[in-house]
Amino acid sequence: MNEEIQPTNSSRKGKGFTLLEVVIALAVFGFLIGGLLGFLPWGVEGVGKVRDQNVAYGLVDGVQVELERMGFSLVEKGTTRWTNPANPRELTPLNVLLVARKEGGQVEFERVIEYYENKMNDPDDLEEGNTQESWQSLSGGANVPFNDSNGRPISLVGLESFKEVSPYSQRWIPEGERYFLIKCSQYPIGHRHQHHPSNGFLALQVDVQWPYKLPDPSKSGGFRRVAERYRMHFRFPLAITR
Repeated sequence: MNEEIQPTNSSRKGKGFTLLEVVIALAVFGFLIGGLLGFLPWGVEGVGKVRDQNVAYGLVDGVQVELERMGFSLVEKGTTRWTNPANPRELTPLNVLLVARKEGGQVEFERVIEYYENKMNDPDDLEEGNTQESWQSLSGGANVPFNDSNGRPISLVGLESFKEVSPYSQRWIPEGERYFLIKCSQYPIGHRHQHHPSNGFLALQVDVQWPYKLPDPSKSGGFRRVAERYRMHFRFPLAITR
């Protein structure tokens, strides 16, 4: 005769969780969720960095088109590394600055500057370097004007007569929206890509930097310039022909 085996108290207890086990499980779950949420800002920041990098990579063609539009002579003189070709020791490195919005696409000439590290790394200075109005020929040749303005480059403020004519805003990017800075310069003296006036092409070092300028209502101009040492960089070589 088979007798029915009754479950003991210990076997019944094994079928569920005790209050202590539930509390421990919730504590572990909360700890894990808290740790994952702590990484969320890093993930969002990483996505933003990747997006900016992709936009920077996509500016290459726009840079080429804008430099070709500006013309060989202006770019050549605006990126020269010396004042007197007969004396290479008289160095005056000049850079052509181009700019683009955060979403990319449109690339525009901003100004020609003389390289000045103190200005580049001073966030309170709104200029990247000393603005150059023109290239002065020391050999008696024609000068090359960089900006047609009265104190400020026309590339910053636009043509006065077109300021109220649509779509003027599509031609000049507001300063607070100039998120990408594209700095164009010639190769150093002695480099195999060093430019010579007899060359039919001009080899350039292009440095895309961001963020360059950001909206800031607390500033007089409505924007602030980020110091060069705090920017990201994407560098590539480029050449234009006469």
